[in-house]
Amino acid sequence: MAEKQTLVDELGQTVAQVWADVLDLDQVWPGDGFFELGGHSLTALRVVYRLRDKLSVDLSLRDLMEARTLAEFTETVRTAQSGAPARPVVALVGRRGTR
Repeated sequence: MAEKQTLVDELGQTVAQVWADVLDLDQVWPGDGFFELGGHSLTALRVVYRLRDKLSVDLSLRDLMEARTLAEFTETVRTAQSGAPARPVVALVGRRGTR
C-alpha cells in the first residue's frame, strides 16, 4: 500500500483544513477527491466562500468542481492568488439565455 503524502506548504494545509472542516473529516490527503469524500454542490459552495474569506482569493464553484483532487484544487487556489481571473460562482441567466 502506498504511503499517503501530506501537503507540506501553508496554502495546502489551509485548503486541506477547510475541506476537512466542511466535510466533517479528521484529515484529507492530496490525492482525495472532494466529491468522493462526500462533498456535494452545497458543501462545495461553503468551501469556495470560506477560502474567499480566509485567503481573499477569487474562486468559483467550477474551480472546485473541475479539480479532481485536493492537490489539484490547491494549485487552482495558488493560481487564483496570483491574480488570475476566476469564473463567476453563479451566472445569472435571464430569458432566452440573456444575462
